[in-house]
Amino acid sequence: MKRIAYYLQLILIYTLLWVIFMENSHIFTIVTGLLIASLSITLIERYMLHGTFYELYPFNLFRILNFSFFLLKEIYKSGLSMIPLLIKGQASPTFMEITTDLEDNLSLVMLSNAITLTPGTITVDIEGQRLLVLWMNPTTNHPTEAAEIIKGAIERKITEGI
Repeated sequence: MKRIAYYLQLILIYTLLWVIFMENSHIFTIVTGLLIASLSITLIERYMLHGTFYELYPFNLFRILNFSFFLLKEIYKSGLSMIPLLIKGQASPTFMEITTDLEDNLSLVMLSNAITLTPGTITVDIEGQRLLVLWMNPTTNHPTEAAEIIKGAIERKITEGI
């Protein structure tokens, strides 16, 4: 049952992208999108992947939406805190090297992109589990404290699973 729900979510996402790219939502476009999504998934699994999407790329659409809203909240919260500092000219950028517990590439990329999307921080480099981050207004020089401030909530949300 989980496998069927997974593939229905995947087909829904592909169909939604198809409708967005086609720039109309006529029934013909939606049906075409459903067929192309189903055919694409089948052909990719059969000829390109060494496994199935279900095994190789686990996700849950509701968790993705939850993470998106969480990240949006973090972006606005950070942005609002950065505005006064930038207006007053009090930003003092510093490079911080932080480490993460995340191991797979997808999670590392998600974390680094989320850090970069959050105003006041930019991920400059990833090497293994180490991230080099440009932090606009550091509140500490201690690497462990800095890592918790920069990535703490985001990393926990990614670890919960998407």
